[in-house]
Amino acid sequence: AVTYTSPHSMEVTVDVWAENVRTGTRRHTNTATLWYVAVPTGGECKFSDKLNPVSVPHLKGLSVEEQQNGQERYEKQKRERLALNEKRRPNIELSYYPHPDVERHTILASQSTLASIVLQSDCINNYVVGGTLMKMMDNTVVICAIRHCRTYVVTACINAINFLKPVRNGEVMFFTAWPTFTSNRSIEVEVTCEAEGPHGRSQRIASAYFTCVVIGDQGVPIVPLKLQTEEERQRFEEGKKRYITRKGQKHTQDRHMEGHIVE
Repeated sequence: AVTYTSPHSMEVTVDVWAENVRTGTRRHTNTATLWYVAVPTGGECKFSDKLNPVSVPHLKGLSVEEQQNGQERYEKQKRERLALNEKRRPNIELSYYPHPDVERHTILASQSTLASIVLQSDCINNYVVGGTLMKMMDNTVVICAIRHCRTYVVTACINAINFLKPVRNGEVMFFTAWPTFTSNRSIEVEVTCEAEGPHGRSQRIASAYFTCVVIGDQGVPIVPLKLQTEEERQRFEEGKKRYITRKGQKHTQDRHMEGHIVE
């Protein structure tokens, strides 16, 4: 459902429910918030490094409190996008395969890169859709996590994916992922996407933090990440703070949803 609109964007909140068709029991499994920008269509849409958004109709029926909360969420995601756009990527050598001499369980040993060219089937109005980027980011993250854990993992959580610039049909996307934090049962991976056009200039397109958890091998903890530089240690501490925050949010959501199970 659309939960807030600004002059040129809208917030869409998605809830996912799972139903046991044999018992009729339903349970809430996931919640996600997505921000969309309205862009011109057809002949009005011209290639550029930045899309010129069009107006979004005002969402009617919100209370004063809902409008204020929506404005706060809008400002928060806008600040985060600007901060990520200015953030410097760590000095990691791009490589499709880890060098055999790199020590196991270090960041360099697990960092992963995928490349993909944007096809017409990936696009709407000649611009790549967000779902294509999300899928490739997730694939890169899982490869990185498996390299570190040496067992199968699944994605458990995604911190907001911020799309910074549009990607056009025919451009090449490069996805790079590296681990930032490990706990006993989970690993946080940072992933970025950059795009390169015919001019050869690379631009940051998107970035996010994914959290993966191991499946199977019950009771076998993840090997801690081996930190080699001060920058890596700083990023690990930042990841630890996000981990603690996520655990608190999940605990709150679980308690909130206990009263929403439909029999």
